[in-house]
Amino acid sequence: MKFNRTTTQPEGFVIVLVLCTIIMLAVLLFGFNHKSRAELFAADGLRKSAQALNCAGAGLNVAIAVLKGPSDIRTNGKLMNLLSGQQAITLGEGTCSITVTEENGKLNVNLLRTKTGKLDRTRIDQLLRLIDLLNRRDFGDSRIGYGLVPSIIDWTDTDEETTCLSFVKHQNLGAESDYYSDLVPPYRSRNGPLDTTEELLLIKGITPQILDRIRDYLTVKGDGKININCASKLVIESLSEKMDPALAQIIIDRREIRPFAAITELRDVPGMTDGIYQAIRKTATVRPTDQYYQVTAQGNADSRSCTIVALIRRNTATKNVDVILYKEFEGHSFGTLRSLYDADSETR
Repeated sequence: MKFNRTTTQPEGFVIVLVLCTIIMLAVLLFGFNHKSRAELFAADGLRKSAQALNCAGAGLNVAIAVLKGPSDIRTNGKLMNLLSGQQAITLGEGTCSITVTEENGKLNVNLLRTKTGKLDRTRIDQLLRLIDLLNRRDFGDSRIGYGLVPSIIDWTDTDEETTCLSFVKHQNLGAESDYYSDLVPPYRSRNGPLDTTEELLLIKGITPQILDRIRDYLTVKGDGKININCASKLVIESLSEKMDPALAQIIIDRREIRPFAAITELRDVPGMTDGIYQAIRKTATVRPTDQYYQVTAQGNADSRSCTIVALIRRNTATKNVDVILYKEFEGHSFGTLRSLYDADSETR
């Protein structure tokens, strides 16, 4: 008698094989889903960053349109509110805020040396007085040292010789590339004019806290003369050691009633002496040939933000408006600024 033999696979093996297949498919699907979500989030982040940049660009265009117009932003209350940085403008899914400051009312730190390379004692003394005024006004904050003055001079001049201000008793030495090359990470002195006041953060003795205190009084553009019609009280005080806070305030009160049409009108200001007038008449002006403005436009889209900083030159005769410097920042971090400086250095 013959028996038919039948082959049967254990059911447990089949179940294990099916489970392993399901697990493998699940792992693959999970990995694919994770990658897809990461790419989706990245794409959404890029979209929001682009929206923030577009909002900042729109704010810059608004500022340029205003500066091209006939109205004086100093005397137009609505324009001042719009360009003060305190008013957020809604643009689709994002917002932007715009801040416009007049650079002609500030001290130009690129001109601490004359065109022949000599120290400009008048402007250096003004910067030293400004430091004294800030230290007296904000006594509780970090003290601003005199050493930043020769350091700025060394950063902006064309040589590698360390400046020593013999007429300053303490902190009178600057810094050149040999100092900056020992930092981590190292970099070199620019040995040329500053592009923006933000670049001051790269200079010896200037911390973010000090820059926050002094940036509103400094500029990197203009002929060096202070426009008395837009200068702050502290800048007006710094014009002469004989200028006191009361006289500076009287000048501001007078220009709010009617801007000065000529520098000689300062003679009629109560409290103005001939000595003070003679001391400031060559360093002050009321009609700069070119007006310089710094426009800071910050765009926001959800959690992303972008800031555009632009320097604008407006010719008072032709009314032409030109963008002479344009920078994009993701915030105002030192690292972002330094990388931009390094990129600029590679092209010089």
